[in-house]
Amino acid sequence: LLREFSFEQNKTHVSELLNAATAVFLDAGRNHQAGPIETAQLLVIVSDGRGLFYEGSDKVDAAVRQARDADIFVVFVVVDNPENKDSVLDIRQPQFASDGSLLGIKSYMENFPFPFYVILRDIDALPSVLGDALRQWFELVTTPKST
Repeated sequence: LLREFSFEQNKTHVSELLNAATAVFLDAGRNHQAGPIETAQLLVIVSDGRGLFYEGSDKVDAAVRQARDADIFVVFVVVDNPENKDSVLDIRQPQFASDGSLLGIKSYMENFPFPFYVILRDIDALPSVLGDALRQWFELVTTPKST
């Protein structure tokens, strides 16, 4: 499966992905054989993490919020080649005020829209990373919510 990843796409449609996944997860919960059920679900996204704001940060943030509100735990796995001189950790983005003036330059990862992410520099570690993500998800799901 890992050999099939190419990362050759020119654009990343993250909000479309999240909206479609959220709809599928919600539909699966509603159409469960025993009737509607309340479940916590896990969505793992594997990507190079670049260009997430192609559709606009507002759309992406809204899609992330909608998935979270639907009790979908999203783990974003950023596959970052350590031999690449342009690591996702090196990307900087300008920040502008509403009047168009430059506020400064921030790290791309500072504005990363996913609260649960991991930067994977060794693809052989993917099974271990996914195992850790599952363990953390189970801990969150099984911990009683405080009222």
